[in-house]
Amino acid sequence: MNDQASYNLRRILVAVFFALVALCVIVPLIYDFAGVRTNLEERVAPTRLAQRTRKTRVPRVATPTSEVSVPLPVAATEIPHTPLPTVPALNGVAIQQLVSISDSTREHLRDIYALGQSQGRDPRVFVKVGDSTMVYPPFLAAFDRKNYVLGKFAYLQETIEFHTGSFGRESVAVKKGMHTWSQFDPSWNIPELCASDEGPLDCEVRLQNPSIAIIRLGANDTEFPTMFERNLGRIVKYCLAHGIIPVLGTKPDRYEGQSNLINNLIRKTASAYNVPLWDYDLIAGTVPGRGLEADGLHMLGGGTRNFSSLAAMQAGDALEDLSALMVLDEIRRELGNEP
Repeated sequence: MNDQASYNLRRILVAVFFALVALCVIVPLIYDFAGVRTNLEERVAPTRLAQRTRKTRVPRVATPTSEVSVPLPVAATEIPHTPLPTVPALNGVAIQQLVSISDSTREHLRDIYALGQSQGRDPRVFVKVGDSTMVYPPFLAAFDRKNYVLGKFAYLQETIEFHTGSFGRESVAVKKGMHTWSQFDPSWNIPELCASDEGPLDCEVRLQNPSIAIIRLGANDTEFPTMFERNLGRIVKYCLAHGIIPVLGTKPDRYEGQSNLINNLIRKTASAYNVPLWDYDLIAGTVPGRGLEADGLHMLGGGTRNFSSLAAMQAGDALEDLSALMVLDEIRRELGNEP
């Protein structure tokens, strides 16, 4: 090995020596001085030797002038929802009579609704199934058109918001001259919207995917009460099988005479199938002419939707909308649906 190589080797060895000294002696001393290594050791595995021979870094205690007050979290207190006061009667008719939903029906409602939800039904959508009495004046449309004043019925606003879009929608299953059996007849559908083998009811359900159907038929069925009862039951069973809550409404006319046979069959069917009854017939009896035109069959339009006025309480079409909204409100509350 020549002199130059020997000199370079010695320089390398010396450099390595001082590096080892720095690593083993100087660096630990610096860490000790700063208290870093001690804190790490005591955090991982504190020893008596470390506690005795090494200084630990003590955090500075804040003085009162340098303290920052941090508010403690306050436990959240749930504020109970205070419902608006409801109205016990409409034109002297108890709401429990007008909106007839027994305890067993309430339980059935939840079962129907659960089935509908499993089938993907839209909880916010209801459809109308009816005849000309739902065509004019436009049944419930005022609540989508926003031309109403609720007054003391302000508690119904949440239901209007929940079902917005369904009130003014024109239904394939509503048509002048409609019978109960026509709901299953494809010749009564709208070809532009329905399949060739769909009846109006089936078509409307497919188009809207509802969770509720408001059904009021019978004005055109007075001459065939047996057929009416059978086909009304068929409509109800169709709704139940498809997870749709059927609401059966009584009609305002007395076209079959004072026997009121069709309305009594509607009440009988609602009770037999344990479904809600909207007994509008009771309200019709509280207004002049039962709220009908001179023919005693069709609804008289033009009633104000300012429900804070006395005029609204004497208008059959206004009370028709208001009482049907009450039924929807009762069902929404029973199912726990919030707007």
